[in-house]
Amino acid sequence: MYWKRLGGLILILCVFMFLGCSDDDTSDRMVEPAESAAEANEDGLPPLAPGFTLLDTELEEVSLADYQNQVVLLDFWATWCKPCEDEIPLFIELYEEYREQGFEMIGISLDEAGLEVVEPFIERLGVNYTILLAVPGIVQKYNVPGIPSAFLINREGRIVKVFNGAQEKKETYESELKKLL
Repeated sequence: MYWKRLGGLILILCVFMFLGCSDDDTSDRMVEPAESAAEANEDGLPPLAPGFTLLDTELEEVSLADYQNQVVLLDFWATWCKPCEDEIPLFIELYEEYREQGFEMIGISLDEAGLEVVEPFIERLGVNYTILLAVPGIVQKYNVPGIPSAFLINREGRIVKVFNGAQEKKETYESELKKLL
């Protein structure tokens, strides 16, 4: 079982190495969820965010359902991805500024080595929000186009915006976030 899960995670990471995590300027690249995450339903509503339960850095289970009625920014990242690292200070600032208004920031690490590399990384950067450890299948559930990728989820649990690639300015996230708070 262990080797099967490890093999799946290695495959996912290899795909990201070829498809995402570049140093290109992607600050103006946002795609609508219907183009990347899932198609809007027949009522024209944004797609529901797929549910999940993952382990956090304390090895406690955390579910997306734990964040009902909150606005969530779900970021897929890895420690070896320089654009991912560059973006984390923006998320730290956003979380400090808006958490009292019902905003939750969640990072999902795709690192194969798990806590061994994630813990020192988040400590060094002073990450103040929830970090979860990916399992095989989570990337496919969200149809993650590459890393970094962030999914903005409204209070009704619907994906309203997908940010593909690193955004260089906090305002890019902030302008979308403010619409939902």
